[in-house]
Amino acid sequence: MAAADRQPVWIDGAFGEGGGQILRTSVSLAALTGRPVEIAHIRARRSKPGLQAQHLTAVRAAAALCSARLQGDRLGSSFLRFVPGALTSRDHFLIDVAEARGGASAGATGLVAQTLLVPMAFLPAAGAAATLRGGTHVPMAPPADYIEAVYVPMLRRMGLEADLSLTRAGFYPRGGGEITFRVLSGRPEVPVDCVERGRLKRLRVFIVTSQLPEHVAARGKETALKGLAGYGVEVEAEVRDLPSHGPGAAVVVVAECTIGSGGWTGLGERGKPMERVAEEAVRGFKEWFSTGAGVDEHLADQLVLPCALIPQVSRWTTPQITEHLRTALWVAQQFLPIETTLETRADGSGLVTLRGVSPPE
Repeated sequence: MAAADRQPVWIDGAFGEGGGQILRTSVSLAALTGRPVEIAHIRARRSKPGLQAQHLTAVRAAAALCSARLQGDRLGSSFLRFVPGALTSRDHFLIDVAEARGGASAGATGLVAQTLLVPMAFLPAAGAAATLRGGTHVPMAPPADYIEAVYVPMLRRMGLEADLSLTRAGFYPRGGGEITFRVLSGRPEVPVDCVERGRLKRLRVFIVTSQLPEHVAARGKETALKGLAGYGVEVEAEVRDLPSHGPGAAVVVVAECTIGSGGWTGLGERGKPMERVAEEAVRGFKEWFSTGAGVDEHLADQLVLPCALIPQVSRWTTPQITEHLRTALWVAQQFLPIETTLETRADGSGLVTLRGVSPPE
């Protein structure tokens, strides 16, 4: 049955958290399942409703994977129709968030990467790659270091081999950063079992700066190392001084345990001491570690898409059940007959159980 002949999925873009995640998850699943999707009321409750540059970029990028026909793909649009075709045989994609705006944009490349990574594993061409240009360390989005050190390793555990490199940093408001990722082999096949966190085995800190004096990174590193002392593992600190269109700084803390993992970010801004940037990332780790949850709250909703494509039961715990998580599960259920349960525990943490299905051929 051709994609255009399949029953369209209708999505209320104002459901749940009502943000860009609904859109990104929908177009990823449309590309994977071949089902057309219509999304109305896109980001209706946001201060700037409708499609913004990073959302429009994610839509067009997903469309490039499957030669999709689009209606409503313009800035500010509150409606989108996405009709997928066959998965493309292309093996490289160049995607620039600035093209959607017609000028500089710090739209998040990390969110676009999350839209593409899993669907690209199903392309006919082995080793497909994508280069994304835009914001790499911006508010309300996973930084490139998080995708590299948390999300990609989790996909690898599930059977999807990928790698990612960060060559230029992109800070708010000018963007201009660049990341490249490759899907080397495999698809999600191994279910997630992160109910317990397990023993802490590795702590990593990425101190990312651009166009700032050396002492700024040094202060961030010192603060992070001091804050992460006493956990029984040596902290690995990596300073990344990268080219960019403008000055900026970020600190990303990554924890790897024998079972679970997570990452936390502090972002610099004008007038904000680097010590505070590092402290924010360290505080995020400490709060998560005190709960015993298997994954951090952001990874908790990022796991929904790949786990929905595995016809076995996946389970993971999160410090809290967020609206992003509830929304991701709801969207997946509109496309696939998955079974899910959410259990809120006495301490406020949550247990996710998801039985996925094999994606349609």
